[in-house]
Amino acid sequence: MKPSIYNFIWPTDNPEKAMLFNSLTTSLAEVENTHIDLLNLPQFDYDTLPTDTKQFIDGLKQGGFVLDDAADELKILKFAYNSNKYNRLGLGFTIAPTLRCNFACTYCYEQSEEIQAKRDGQNALMRENVQRELLKYIERAAKTIKFLSITWYGGEPLLGKEIIYDLTQKIIAITQENKMGYSAGMITNGYLLTKDPDIVQKLKDSRIKTFQITLDGPPEVHNSRRMLKGDNTPTFDRILEGIKLLTANELEVSLRINVDRSNMDEALKLLDILEDNNLKDIAIHLGHVFADTAGCKSIESSCTTMEEFTLLNQTFHETLKQRGFKIGQISYYPRIAHACGANRVNSYVIGPDGDMYKCWSEIGDKPASIGNITDFKQRTKQERMHEIRWLTWEPFEYANCVACKMLPICMGGCGYRAMFVNKDRPDCAEWKYSLEHYIRDRFMREKEIKG
Repeated sequence: MKPSIYNFIWPTDNPEKAMLFNSLTTSLAEVENTHIDLLNLPQFDYDTLPTDTKQFIDGLKQGGFVLDDAADELKILKFAYNSNKYNRLGLGFTIAPTLRCNFACTYCYEQSEEIQAKRDGQNALMRENVQRELLKYIERAAKTIKFLSITWYGGEPLLGKEIIYDLTQKIIAITQENKMGYSAGMITNGYLLTKDPDIVQKLKDSRIKTFQITLDGPPEVHNSRRMLKGDNTPTFDRILEGIKLLTANELEVSLRINVDRSNMDEALKLLDILEDNNLKDIAIHLGHVFADTAGCKSIESSCTTMEEFTLLNQTFHETLKQRGFKIGQISYYPRIAHACGANRVNSYVIGPDGDMYKCWSEIGDKPASIGNITDFKQRTKQERMHEIRWLTWEPFEYANCVACKMLPICMGGCGYRAMFVNKDRPDCAEWKYSLEHYIRDRFMREKEIKG
């Protein structure tokens, strides 16, 4: 037998015990130090071990901390990764009914001249022929897939809300006819949710259940970063009312707080406002602002390093826990990382003019398109090769990733950053700097529960 190559061993407050974590199985255990040296050997003969040591090894085998000599964990990981990546039973569409936006956020990555022209030009809203071809695509796919997932995106998707309502009803009819599963969510700035009294009910009728909305701190901070285009009207209060309206209608809100060096010291003050508005039950997370695209290079100097963001996130999670926010009562704990939708088959981003992409960081950038849905079968070799580049990207091509014990819970991070921002070099995920912190937190919580 042999120890797993993905084991982490840390001391506990008890000098006679150790804490074990395995990143391939995400198992966590507390063990006596008596036989721990076996985990530092390249391999050992199970049959020659004393009875008490065999019992120790039998327990560790259940958590994947030790395994048979014939097992190849890297191949197991590759198989699981690619099985998920090339699974064709599901279809995912990120749909932008418009690239127009009512906001002019200081760090928005969609600020290129080409995208701005699209927002204000003749293709500002998704054309009817694009909608028809999208429905035809879903109808054809419905013969073989089991599940359809839609994310409404933009620009600001609610500027094209009538398209969303109409397309949704037709898409749902297709899923019902073909007995497919269906889910839908939306990424919105939230400003228009209170514009008309029936918007939220129509979104609910459209079976859009999850909404990601951003508040970047208390009003004075948020309003200086997320402002209306060409207008200094504050946006914070209206967005907050929209969040409350969604939760009152039993819709799920994921609140994102985008942080960089200019607002990281103020971000936690937002929690006071959420508590005062009875919003302690919503999911809240920090967003790490990157200057990845040409549209946001102006804020590059304000972006935090991963180490800085990690420390802030640790403080954030600890504060959520201490103040009784629902999400803070759930340990921040690693799980096996799967391929991003951009790297998966049957996953697409589509703009209002019908251009299709693999990653939403590329939407509106025509050279990055993998074809247009109105003539998808006639796409060029360049478009097909761009798609293939996305589909074949994987962390196993990088020696540093393959040698890293955190690979199963990281998988090379964001493919877009690896391929286009870092010049073919993956980013290390937050776990590199915080794994022991969060594992130890989970360990202590489990100990408290067991008494």
